[in-house]
Amino acid sequence: MAAKLETQVHLLDGPLLPLLPPKPLGRALPPLPARPRHARDEIHPGWHRDTLVLPAAFPRSFPNSTRRNGQDSQDPTVPRDGQARADVQKATEFVVKSQVEGFARPLKLTANAEEIDGQEQLVVVGNRYRPKKPRDANAPTGLTLVLSHANGFYKEVWEPLLSVVLAQIEQRGLSLPIDEIWALDCIIQGDSAVLNDGVLGSVFNWADHGRDLVNTIAYYLDSPDLENSVVQPGQAASALPSRSTLAAPELARLDNDGPTLSERRAASKRLVVGIGHSLGGGATAYAATACPSLFSSVIFLDPVIVPANPNPPRTMVTMTTAALKRRATWKTRQEAKESLGQKAMFRAWAPEVLDGYIDHGLHETDDGQVTLKTKPYYEALTFMDPLASASRRACVRLETLPKSLPAHFIFADEGRSVLSEEWIDHILNRTIPQATFARVKDAGHLIVHEKPVETAELIVAFLEKANPRSAARSAKL
Repeated sequence: MAAKLETQVHLLDGPLLPLLPPKPLGRALPPLPARPRHARDEIHPGWHRDTLVLPAAFPRSFPNSTRRNGQDSQDPTVPRDGQARADVQKATEFVVKSQVEGFARPLKLTANAEEIDGQEQLVVVGNRYRPKKPRDANAPTGLTLVLSHANGFYKEVWEPLLSVVLAQIEQRGLSLPIDEIWALDCIIQGDSAVLNDGVLGSVFNWADHGRDLVNTIAYYLDSPDLENSVVQPGQAASALPSRSTLAAPELARLDNDGPTLSERRAASKRLVVGIGHSLGGGATAYAATACPSLFSSVIFLDPVIVPANPNPPRTMVTMTTAALKRRATWKTRQEAKESLGQKAMFRAWAPEVLDGYIDHGLHETDDGQVTLKTKPYYEALTFMDPLASASRRACVRLETLPKSLPAHFIFADEGRSVLSEEWIDHILNRTIPQATFARVKDAGHLIVHEKPVETAELIVAFLEKANPRSAARSAKL
């Protein structure tokens, strides 16, 4: 039944829904989940982490992306009518049906104004990393990295990799320095999912994830009251930051007026490097093609972007069902670590990444247990991209990426990527032939988790070529 429903979806095309100013929050946000006491706050000597709660892109592009505050959750994994456990087959069918019906009716600002007005304002939780000591004001502009994680994870998953990137950039001195790093939780995952839980709907599309990236980069990295918007773990955000006035007005229209050239630098005073893994790679593709002028370069880490061939993948239902079956709650973090450590996927991870999953991927419940921040339902909803329609749309859009914008792919080892070798060949030779690529030896799709050091080294190698420090010195002279 679910597989039959999936075939009813159509591949969307055309520009993304423009951005409007955020609407006032119609609810009090819950506190950010507390971190375990032993969780480290410093990813590199001399650097510190701030956590901020930002408005997500408004409006959302599809109906039922949000629900009214106080309206009952539609989570199909919750047992109902006296059941001991939910029926996984029925849960899968619910997720597929919701997505297919939602994707069939993309919203328009004018035609669907009343429906848009009824949407709730969502939030994005981000970590900002920067040096404790401000850089010399006369120093050349450095890089701002903006990172988007894979499905089912969280912004802190990048920290083991980032510690290596920062160390190598400093030691080698061949790339422009890094001024600032932003790691963002998808609105339906990590801390964002915890804060949005009461208003998330039954539809999620990867294009909106890309719009969230554009919205954050264009309007909130340089918000005038950002410093007053830092939120401590265990505390609730009292107010959201206001929009920056530095962004060009036309950015809000995204690609509705045609692609903007990357030479028209829109993120003033910043050289933004977009980095996305898996789901985050698809989101970065949407963001970079909607507003290439925001970026100085983009890096795709084993991204889920599928060529628009006549035989789309049919694995989304299988992954959706697997996510719905996932265990979500344990008595303690130690029990969770022991349980997860028995599974092949988690055994393949670097130890520090698994430790981070226990520290940052879980939060405490009211009854003293620990549960996943990204509920199985939300992970399943993200996987359920019917016939990879949003993924294929992202790939088609990459054909419009300006050749002047450096783009780099870092894939898993040969034969182990989420993409077939045929699809990789299509992307590199037909979709975006100007892009460069590398591979992480002996790594599967979760390269950030399995090989954070090796993946970091490949990121640094690209940054040294795309943003050499020698060019900055020459320009200054």
